[in-house]
Amino acid sequence: MDKRKYIILLVVLAIFVVGIGWFNSRERRSFTRHVQGQKQVWYCPMHPWIKSDKPGVCPICGMALVPGHQHNQESATPSTGIPGYVAVDISQQKQQLAGVDTVLVGKKTVTKTIRAAGMVAYDPDLYEAEVKYVEDYIAYVRLDRRLNQGSYTIQDAQRKLKEQELDLYHMGATEETIAQLQQNKFPDHSLLVAHGDEVQVFVQIFEDDLGFVDVGQKAIVEVPAYHETLEGTVRNIDPIIDPVSRTARAHIWLEGNSLKSNMFVNVSMPVELNESIVVPREAVMDTGLRKIVFVKDGDTFQPREIQTGWETDDGFEVKSGLKEGERIAVSGSFLLDSESRIQASLQEGNGNG
Repeated sequence: MDKRKYIILLVVLAIFVVGIGWFNSRERRSFTRHVQGQKQVWYCPMHPWIKSDKPGVCPICGMALVPGHQHNQESATPSTGIPGYVAVDISQQKQQLAGVDTVLVGKKTVTKTIRAAGMVAYDPDLYEAEVKYVEDYIAYVRLDRRLNQGSYTIQDAQRKLKEQELDLYHMGATEETIAQLQQNKFPDHSLLVAHGDEVQVFVQIFEDDLGFVDVGQKAIVEVPAYHETLEGTVRNIDPIIDPVSRTARAHIWLEGNSLKSNMFVNVSMPVELNESIVVPREAVMDTGLRKIVFVKDGDTFQPREIQTGWETDDGFEVKSGLKEGERIAVSGSFLLDSESRIQASLQEGNGNG
């Protein structure tokens, strides 16, 4: 009986030992398959598409290549729909160490500020044209009092005034300017010397910005020489664009009797456009081909392509790609972009390596 128990115990121990051996062998095979599913590669941290099967340096920036693994397709992270990018997982601790901050996406009023350089008015050519017009207008009024309206002399004087008015319009005058010249019977002396309670400022507005500027618009005029800021109003915009600078001259009037002719000024004109989603400028990675933000979902940052509209004072208007309530990274975007592209590069296959 004792001998039989002894034999049974030996059989059980043998089975146990064989089982452990089989389990270890299975784990080794599994580990081997996992390792064989990866390939050792070296890549550039700054240019992750530069890869090699051995250590070296990046041919672009000269940085030493760092080791990594190139995964097979079965273990690859699902595609994000953006070539060269994958989602990346970063723990809360790493987010804090890397300075990754996020904000909620929301709507706000899109404000675009038109900025331009200008000068306190000085235009002797326009002044001379006004002088000539005033002289001829006075002469016309005197003729009109003495001669018949149908006389050739009156008609010739009227035709001459119309031609001069057209020249004045081309030089930046308005119908209001013409009416003032006829009423006052003297030119605008502010075109030569800044004087009086009101001063005129000429501002060059780029062609692309002209659609946002209109007569009656408020303008903030900064005078660097005096370290002061004044408020003015746009009264006129020249009808002709300069073919070289692609700008049109806006005439802004303001109170500033201490200003001097040809004094340099900076002008800004805030324009409210519409209400839309606006994201901070630092949240957007511009690759040249597309604009990308990183949307946070737990510890995962998903690259998302967006379509932008106006560039505002705060950042970019978003036309598509984001919705209210989503959370995006606003700092550390460069780190996320690099990590996403590196991981995508390592999953692409042999590539250039």
